[in-house]
Amino acid sequence: MAAWRPATAAGAAFLASMAVGAGVLAAIGGEGRWPVMPVVVAPVVVAPVAEELAKRLFLGALSAGWAATGLAFGVIEGVLKAAEWQVAGLWGALASVLQHWAYGRWAERGGLRLALALHMGFNALVLAMEHAAGAEAGWLAPLAAAALLAASFPRFHNGDIDEGPPAP
Repeated sequence: MAAWRPATAAGAAFLASMAVGAGVLAAIGGEGRWPVMPVVVAPVVVAPVAEELAKRLFLGALSAGWAATGLAFGVIEGVLKAAEWQVAGLWGALASVLQHWAYGRWAERGGLRLALALHMGFNALVLAMEHAAGAEAGWLAPLAAAALLAASFPRFHNGDIDEGPPAP
């Protein structure tokens, strides 16, 4: 597969998901009408649905793979977070790359529903960790994302390390 396909799918998905997110915020009245929207509902429901549906749409249209598109999407999102040039932005950048790559790897096995469930659950977990531990919890997101990514590799499925086929 040509590398431009997942990169293009990710870029288009990123732009589309941002437009959808902004549209949903505008449609429901933004922060003033529903105060929990930007704090909880946007990152746990709106962003994951918009991002994963947009990725699926564009990776299908461009014949790109889930994992490669997820990785490219995470890099785009990570670069924007790293542009903040703060420690929190750098932790968020690393988490974005790892988590979106993981969603793509899991989606290759379980489809869009699994990617959505993982994305929503991950974002809810990170919000809960940040609420419980305070502002110093930014480093927990990349650790959780790394665990999610590591679990996506076949050798870790079912809790057993797959050491390959049995010896003859």
